Amino acid sequence: MKGKWSPGKVTAVVLGGIGAGIVLAGSFCLGVTQLAKDVLTFEREGRRMEERARRESSQDIRSGIEDWLREHGDRSYYYDYGDDDYGQDDDYDDENKNEIIPSPPKYPESYDNDSNQYYEFHDAIREGLSYQVEFENFSSLFGENVQVEMNYPVISGKTASELSVINNAIQRELQEVKEYGEYVAEWISEEQSYSFQAESYVTYMDEKLLSVAYVEYGYLDNEVYESYVITANIDMENGMALTNSQILDIDDAFSIDFRNRCEAQNGEIDSLSMFSDQDITDMLTSDESLIIVYTPVGMEVGFNYYYGWVTVTYQDYQKFQKGF
Repeated sequence: MKGKWSPGKVTAVVLGGIGAGIVLAGSFCLGVTQLAKDVLTFEREGRRMEERARRESSQDIRSGIEDWLREHGDRSYYYDYGDDDYGQDDDYDDENKNEIIPSPPKYPESYDNDSNQYYEFHDAIREGLSYQVEFENFSSLFGENVQVEMNYPVISGKTASELSVINNAIQRELQEVKEYGEYVAEWISEEQSYSFQAESYVTYMDEKLLSVAYVEYGYLDNEVYESYVITANIDMENGMALTNSQILDIDDAFSIDFRNRCEAQNGEIDSLSMFSDQDITDMLTSDESLIIVYTPVGMEVGFNYYYGWVTVTYQDYQKFQKGF
């Protein structure tokens, strides 16, 4: 015959069941919160991949036009930003086909060089060019608890058709940020708040090249949730955005050198130690993660990754540039 449970034993069982239920409920809530964060991350990355695909499609069209121009004798596409002569001589020959991707001079006279070895994001606005740069602000509330703040450069001084193409190329990131705000507003709960802030920098400008960097941070419930650096390098002669992954010749040897330079410039970064040289190569050759901008110091090269972003200053970047 089985004995009866005492009142104390019954109470202990009941309280234990309630405690277990609370733990399970808490775990479920944490799981839902983490799932929401993961969804935001996947949505963000998915939209960036779609945008990069659109850009690559535009690049394919551009490449086809360039192939036709080269075949039919129009050599105006070939230039080197390091040269003073913007045009090409009439006696252009096949030997010049090995021109490199745009290479601006390291220290233009109109830039103030403070002899810093490393670059930090800041504006490098020049006067006396055929175009000017001003900044405008975008601020909007998406839904009830998603706030987006962003400033972005606007070009003036050229013809209306040129301005339309150039500004559209520069401000693609603005459109993407707007779409991202809409995505977040759809997924975020009423109890949460999200703030997205993007600061733009014109890191380099001359008659042929304009480089822009957007430094972006997202805050979920007032805590840093994500950060990115998105860059755009614009060929000012035709208004087209250069494809970042086609600028430098990057392989595993470059990645080993990048790791060494990164440690010298930025100190030891624990999260980077988890990546192999091949992992770094993959991030430095993917348009979804690669960071490249021209600067008065040289070129800033890096990548976005799970924990944020990292860049390294290359004063000797020309030796890594691709040839056509």
